[in-house]
Amino acid sequence: MREAVDWARKRKLHTIVDEIFALSVHKTSNCPEPFESIVRLLDNRLGNYVHFLWGLSKDFGATGFRFGIIYTQNVQLLQTLANLNIFAGVPNPMQMIISEFLVDDQFVDLFLEKSRLHLISSYNLCTQKLEEMVIPFVPAEAGLFVYVDFSSLLPEQTFEGEAKFASLIESVARVVMTPGQSQKDCKPGMFRLCYTWVTPEVLEIAMERLSYIVMQIRRNRCWEDLLLGSWTEEVTKCGTGLSSKRSTPNLSGLVL
Repeated sequence: MREAVDWARKRKLHTIVDEIFALSVHKTSNCPEPFESIVRLLDNRLGNYVHFLWGLSKDFGATGFRFGIIYTQNVQLLQTLANLNIFAGVPNPMQMIISEFLVDDQFVDLFLEKSRLHLISSYNLCTQKLEEMVIPFVPAEAGLFVYVDFSSLLPEQTFEGEAKFASLIESVARVVMTPGQSQKDCKPGMFRLCYTWVTPEVLEIAMERLSYIVMQIRRNRCWEDLLLGSWTEEVTKCGTGLSSKRSTPNLSGLVL
């Protein structure tokens, strides 16, 4: 990161570092260089060309607060933002709520530690099932998602094939994932799977349904038959045994 910043500074280019997942690091083992904030990395000497972004939406699950910050030492940028702030200011009551809990170190430390443990548990549940399915994915050490490669299961290696696969998963398994095309990926079949949106119990059911569909596709089941949706009940029964052991929320749609 230092090399990237040095390279940009020599060319008078701005480096914007978005650390929206900075407090959602959930894996440090086998990592030679654990995550370190750009502010600490540069010993708080950002200068005019390095800018830091962060918000509550990911680390604290507070998307509805609509609260984010930019930390910069560029005076000209600060003056410009001050003129624009009237259009995106955080309401005073919300500022009071946020300031109250952010200064409560005991609460913040406990919350983030519990959050990290939940992240590890859900991540392991998700990736272990993907490994069982022999589905490639990009290992994650932070954040709320895992990037999965379902390209081998597409009816055709196009974005139309990706859309068919997404439609199959959504209409039959009642599982929603974010397709790669919507994230500007050039390779069809990549999907973002959010393993934190639902409880571990629901996540386990969703992964069972995905596993069942993967098995049916690999058995060369006709895609026309798959897309008919007549076997939805057959797929959703995959979670019946698990859900009967626990009290789970509505499983009609599992957004991953």
